[in-house]
Amino acid sequence: MGIPGVRIRARANQWRVEAASIEQLQRLCVTSVGAAEVTNLEIRIAKWSPPKGWIGVPTSPGLVTYLVEPRGAGAQVTLTWHEPIDIALALAAALRCLRPTHELGVGSMLTLAPGLPAAAGALAASTRDVLLPERSIHGHLRRCDTLVVPTPDSMLEVERAVTVVIAGETWIVDGAAHLIVVDPSVHNPIGRRSIGATEVIAASVAGGVLGLRGSTLKLEVARDLRSSDVEALRSVGVVIAEADLGPRWTNQLHACGLVIKSSSAIDDSTKNSLDDPLEAQVLSVKARHDALRSSTPAAALGRWPSVSAVLLTNRETYLTHAMQQIAKMDYPNLQVLVGLHGLELTSARIAELMDLAGRELEFISIVGNLSFGAAMQVASQRADGELITKMDDDDYYGANHIWDLVLARMYSGAQVVGKALDWIYLEGEDTTVFRPTYAAEKYSFFVAGGTILISRADLDGVGGWRPVAKSIDRALLECVKQAGGLIYRTHGLGYMYVRHLAPHTASVSSEHFLTKTEQKWPGLLRHQIFGTAP
Repeated sequence: MGIPGVRIRARANQWRVEAASIEQLQRLCVTSVGAAEVTNLEIRIAKWSPPKGWIGVPTSPGLVTYLVEPRGAGAQVTLTWHEPIDIALALAAALRCLRPTHELGVGSMLTLAPGLPAAAGALAASTRDVLLPERSIHGHLRRCDTLVVPTPDSMLEVERAVTVVIAGETWIVDGAAHLIVVDPSVHNPIGRRSIGATEVIAASVAGGVLGLRGSTLKLEVARDLRSSDVEALRSVGVVIAEADLGPRWTNQLHACGLVIKSSSAIDDSTKNSLDDPLEAQVLSVKARHDALRSSTPAAALGRWPSVSAVLLTNRETYLTHAMQQIAKMDYPNLQVLVGLHGLELTSARIAELMDLAGRELEFISIVGNLSFGAAMQVASQRADGELITKMDDDDYYGANHIWDLVLARMYSGAQVVGKALDWIYLEGEDTTVFRPTYAAEKYSFFVAGGTILISRADLDGVGGWRPVAKSIDRALLECVKQAGGLIYRTHGLGYMYVRHLAPHTASVSSEHFLTKTEQKWPGLLRHQIFGTAP
């Protein structure tokens, strides 16, 4: 159970823990199952930097009091329970006070058994239940749904739906082995801007230690990349590796958005792609996308959330374009609802649109005298997905657009996720601009309205879409903000906002988008990442 760098003082029903980082607390949580029961837990952590304005909630039954106090660069957390609880559950409650997190979609009965390795630390904040061998089991109830154990023969007598065996970096679920080396709460691109991550560094491996060297950077990583390492790498765009870095470091660096190139494979074409700001972003986003999809606990559990895409329109002329965007999306568990706001379509036209979309669609007739916000709420109430995302009928969306939002929600823990408004096509000027005026990969109060993603529960929790005629996106974001929720803005790739000559619900003029631009292209920028390539 000992975690390097962590000090524990234990006495009757009380633990005092000192740790340098949240990652250390995560490891302590999963390795301490069954070690003690406590009514009082006090934690001092040396470094703590939560999103501005965020206040965590322990959500632990029987909790009497809790207090989170900033202390210099760190914090002190104090929690008290009415009855003793397992120390792992107490530490999990403290973690929920310190870092935003979403549950993994396996329900409240994600149950940890004793003896787990520190590699299970990514599950810590989602821990709600532990099971010890001596604890009695009700014969008429299934004791847990997903049981996490250190060996395949652990607790064979316990009924459950899913068994997760964690033996170091290998997680075995239903007999299938997964290499899980990325903790999305640590290894993520938070803080990585759309421009600026241009530094090139060198990587080498000697004696089981990863060395990262740049003009001002010198890091040595003995095992996992720490949050302090990730922060130091935010300005790095490319890692030139002298040799294979192995799956652990490769996936952790990729999840942070770094592009890794072999020193022997650098040629002129590679250099040109890295020098091109757009292509450099494309490579970075692909790297993080692949690592976060394949090497995080969600990949092993196979529990990606269902998503309902809601498209509300009163413009029949844009429906063909909208269906073409929907046809490109490859998210595996996607429902699409099309709200016809004051529109009537023939059955032949609906069949034609379904053919264009290449999937089943649900068309919802909504009377035209409802406000835009009220109509959006009517359509959203028909959604079956755990998450709801808004699509606009005239914008461009890439194939991985919804994946980008789901992954950003996973590593940010935010209630609302959306994309940066970086890429804009101005129809009147027939010009595409790259205008990264709102920094990407950060907690904020603004995201592109045509990309908003929110859970059904959080949408209901703030009263749904506001019944206003315009600016429904801003109205929703204000409600989430007032409720204490987090809003996170991920990268803008895979989404292109279109400004038409026709009347628009937004009040900003097209000329506004020609200011503060980084790059311009004549016509519509054709690129696969936006789904605009011919």
